[in-house]
Amino acid sequence: MRPSRLRISALAASVLAAFSGHAAAARVDYTVDLGMERNSNVTMAPSDPIEQRYLRAGLGFSITENVSALQLNLDGRAEYRDYEDDIFADTVDGTLSGRMNWVAIPERLFFLVEDNLTVQPVDSLVPDGPGNRQQVNVFSAGPTLLFNWTSSLHGQAELRYVNSHAEVTDEFNSQRLASAVRTIKELSPTSRVSLNLQAQRVDFDDDVVARDYNRYDLYGRYVRELANFQLGADLGYSRIDYRQGESRSEPLLRADAEWTLSPRSQLTAVVSSQFSDTATDALAGIQSESTVPVNVLTGDAVVNASPYEVRGLDLGYSFTGTRLNLSLTPFVQKRDYVESDEFDQKTRGSRFDLHWLMRRGLSLGSYATWERLDYTQLGREEKTTRVGASLEYQWVRRWSVRLHAERYKRESTEVNQDVAQNIVYLSVAYSNR
Repeated sequence: MRPSRLRISALAASVLAAFSGHAAAARVDYTVDLGMERNSNVTMAPSDPIEQRYLRAGLGFSITENVSALQLNLDGRAEYRDYEDDIFADTVDGTLSGRMNWVAIPERLFFLVEDNLTVQPVDSLVPDGPGNRQQVNVFSAGPTLLFNWTSSLHGQAELRYVNSHAEVTDEFNSQRLASAVRTIKELSPTSRVSLNLQAQRVDFDDDVVARDYNRYDLYGRYVRELANFQLGADLGYSRIDYRQGESRSEPLLRADAEWTLSPRSQLTAVVSSQFSDTATDALAGIQSESTVPVNVLTGDAVVNASPYEVRGLDLGYSFTGTRLNLSLTPFVQKRDYVESDEFDQKTRGSRFDLHWLMRRGLSLGSYATWERLDYTQLGREEKTTRVGASLEYQWVRRWSVRLHAERYKRESTEVNQDVAQNIVYLSVAYSNR
């Protein structure tokens, strides 16, 4: 495998330019770690696994800024692995995710820049080995114009340029131009409705394997915000028009709710039925708050040019205590691809996370994920489980040692696709805060 290349995103350049005038106000957190990792199946082989120890080093960071003219949330991580015996070339993988909002004219004009750089599989049907990874980047930038007709009736116009790029899967590469016009009516101090018209023109770099199309969305949205409850609901219609004359239309239905059960616990629910695609999902996945990442995970996205209709339900419960934090997030989803039905799938699963501050300087973290994935057209079913735990001890200010262990198992109805892997990573880390 050739070494992975960390693509320098346009967002990084924008951040550097923004910091030239705001560096003193920005908060920068980072962690540098270095250690040895033992992997029981480094090639993710279904049989005759190769066990190996290798050097692993990482740099994770988080940058936040919140002043009147600039709001920024950016986090990322780069990891280097030095493999023994030349089984693989040394690799560098990285992630970058963030959003920057520059207010050019208060309450009138602002510019939004978003970027999401992730590691995704080249072939989503094959286990996650070092030879099945690629960098995938989605970048978006453009202005938003605000205007007020009355004190309770507002308007908004948006224009975005979107660039999507995959390191290996060329059919994913595209240039997009997206626009939106919104009319917003304030019904009361806690509720509002809006009418939204969105249009997107998608031009793929490789017209041989990817078909250009236009997408249109027309929907109404209702929002209710109370002290302990927030609700948002969308109802409308979407249409995809291919330049070759074909088209497809589907209803657009979305709803999201958030309950604050107590000062420390929260319940969320999201239900949706809509068109989407891998690039759109990447931008939607950018978090509003930045944290310092501790690892680089390989995602599970199907990196191709096809839009898809997705129906899903996501639930979430979280508890934030003085010494104990935990969350549980079950989900179900059905995805039907427009271009090809090879990857049509039904998925259900859940994730559990726990962090316990055992005593001052000593913390325990654990997580568990379970997923069942049915490829409906291929007649293929896969079950994956991942269980991990970490023990971290901070012996002096800014310095800590961490022991992390993980067990991964994948069972498939496809022949020779069952895989198991155990990982142990012992590291020393330095944090600036």
